[in-house]
Amino acid sequence: MKIAIGPIEGYYGGAAQHILNIMQNSKHSYEPISIPLSLQNWGKFFREYLLPIQNKIPDVVLKHNSKRFDMYGWQKHIDFSGRKLAKKLQDVDVVHLHGHPYWEQIYNVNGPRTVFTVHNLYDKEDFPANWERTIDYLTNKMIEVCKRSDRVISVAKWLQDSLKKNYGVESEYIPNGVNLEEFDSRNGDFFRKKFGIWDDFYLFVGRATKYKRPELFLSLAQELPRRKFVMVGRGIMQDSLTEYFGRNIPPNVVCIGELDRTDVVNAFDASRSFILPSANETFGIVILEAMVSEKPVVAANNLGPSEIIRDGETGFLFEPDNLESLVQKAEIAWTDREVGIAARAEVRENYDWKKIVPEIERSYCS
Repeated sequence: MKIAIGPIEGYYGGAAQHILNIMQNSKHSYEPISIPLSLQNWGKFFREYLLPIQNKIPDVVLKHNSKRFDMYGWQKHIDFSGRKLAKKLQDVDVVHLHGHPYWEQIYNVNGPRTVFTVHNLYDKEDFPANWERTIDYLTNKMIEVCKRSDRVISVAKWLQDSLKKNYGVESEYIPNGVNLEEFDSRNGDFFRKKFGIWDDFYLFVGRATKYKRPELFLSLAQELPRRKFVMVGRGIMQDSLTEYFGRNIPPNVVCIGELDRTDVVNAFDASRSFILPSANETFGIVILEAMVSEKPVVAANNLGPSEIIRDGETGFLFEPDNLESLVQKAEIAWTDREVGIAARAEVRENYDWKKIVPEIERSYCS
């Protein structure tokens, strides 16, 4: 069976890790769908320039001036690259697509069996107020792909329920997972030595976006000035985070920025507790990664985290966007090592990629 899977944008992010782990833990031979440079540029241009502009322009004006937005003459290259890639995908037995359909040519594959994994339905409260049109656009495109696909997979139970209730889309629940072997080789001492961090610390891994709520982690640091806080991820640098936060970063916070995968794994091991401030996290692979590292996780009592964590047993749940609740649970997590041990056992039992991948691959044939 010839299987194409993707598209893969870089190495980081939940969808990318999901795809890479399927390929690594499968007996099948996968052909990764690599995005041509012209389409990568288009995706970046579309997300960072066109969508924000479109949110501010009335529909009638936008339609009349649509050609203005092809500022770099990319459209011919985009169409050519997209058609070429889509034609290539006709020669495989199964195309397993993931995430938002930024490149319509890829997501309009006809011929082979198509399996589409939905990783998120973004909540409008996680974006600026003027992005409402963008969220509607991306959601509608995703639902179109769901309805054209032979099989749809949801990575969370709440997501499966929402797709059926709100959009009439039937899907199969198959969760995200963790590569246990990768975390069996973790070494927190390497992280401490490399970055000169010797105190115990709370860890944040994510991006500086409203969806991830980094400001809540920084507010927690202000409430607990005697504790160390470490932040890792794309855009997590002192200057950019100060601008995002709107005031000075607390002195007990260390901002490291984007790391390679080995350093991220070692950061989990070096930490005392992992904090996930997001109010509407779909599932949260980082939750599993912290749990398998035997770290008490503190996450919002909503959506994905509430499916994974049993409060007080395998982690701690705080009320979403509630700093007082977060402080309370973070204090408990700092001293509760037994929860971390139980968390690791939970992940090994239910979220091992070696067990999950065969479930995914059954959808290629059924």
